[in-house]
Amino acid sequence: MGIRVRHQAREVNIFLFAIGARDRASSRLRVWDHVGPLAAQGNQVRVDSLVSVGANTLSARLAARIAGRLPAWIANFFWADAVVLQESLLLWPLALIKNLGKRRQIMFDFSDPVDRHGAGWKGRLRRTAFDMIVRHADVVMVENRSYIDLLRDRANVRAHFYGPIDASRYAAARARLAPRPASAPIRIGWTGSPGTYRFIAPLMRIIDGIAKDHPIEVMLIGVSAIDHVFRHAQLTLVPWNEDSEYTVVPSFDLGLFRLEDTEDAKWRGAGKLFIYMAAGVPFVASDFGIAHDLMVESQVGFGVADDAAWSSVLHCAITNHAARRSMVEQSLTFADAHLSYDTYRRHLMTNLRVAPPQGFQP
Repeated sequence: MGIRVRHQAREVNIFLFAIGARDRASSRLRVWDHVGPLAAQGNQVRVDSLVSVGANTLSARLAARIAGRLPAWIANFFWADAVVLQESLLLWPLALIKNLGKRRQIMFDFSDPVDRHGAGWKGRLRRTAFDMIVRHADVVMVENRSYIDLLRDRANVRAHFYGPIDASRYAAARARLAPRPASAPIRIGWTGSPGTYRFIAPLMRIIDGIAKDHPIEVMLIGVSAIDHVFRHAQLTLVPWNEDSEYTVVPSFDLGLFRLEDTEDAKWRGAGKLFIYMAAGVPFVASDFGIAHDLMVESQVGFGVADDAAWSSVLHCAITNHAARRSMVEQSLTFADAHLSYDTYRRHLMTNLRVAPPQGFQP
């Protein structure tokens, strides 16, 4: 598809290359959801992804996709005046010749710690590709602020942005919620996938214990079964789709975000926290890495120092109704100002040195 952008009185072509299709959260939030709005501004944009819908990143299907589409990706790269590479390292050799034929503005954008994935020769190849892209991109956009310091001597320009998230859509969904009865159990929720459920799995036993004295409903989006049988809490499992996140998450009374205490965890993104904040949901989160930074900046969230503290912090969050109520408005305000799609698009186009949308005031 095509979009047209004005850059200092001339047309600018933009190529967006995402790691995944719409079913990959990071790609949907940082690439796919912005194609239409950018097109509405008169931009000329081509967009594609390394992985197609439902495909595994290590599958034979992916190898066939690369073989079939690589020539088009290369052609789109050299067609473009501005290129956004979202988490994918595949096109790193092109960064070495980015100005072949004309001057191009290259942004490398990532939320997952893509430099830390893989072991052995695959890991070494990945780190080499990461280093090449970081050194030759004009802008490196990160979600975890820790990378700002790490890349200080390697990246030309380092930019930071949490999220983004469709804050206005979540806020509207929250406004449409019907009031829940005062006697309803507190709803503790989470959204993710079977692969990421393992992070919060240890919390199920803790929550079930607290539910002996406090009525609790555990609502999990994106998993069809779990390995814990609740004796006291009520369990509700909700299939994931885009609509379910927007309509169900705002109904949570508390959200869950747990990181394992590892070096890798310090570099991870925090997509779930951004969803909770945009939906006006107070959350309980591991107090380190990106979660610590976000809680300090927003003054929202119940921080958990280590795994031994989860029980006491969860109990505090469940029983402290006043603190939860105060966090609702703080979350919505922070998300609108710092996480929203509109703010992200302005940030994106400013870093691509593309004229911002009409009406934008820097």
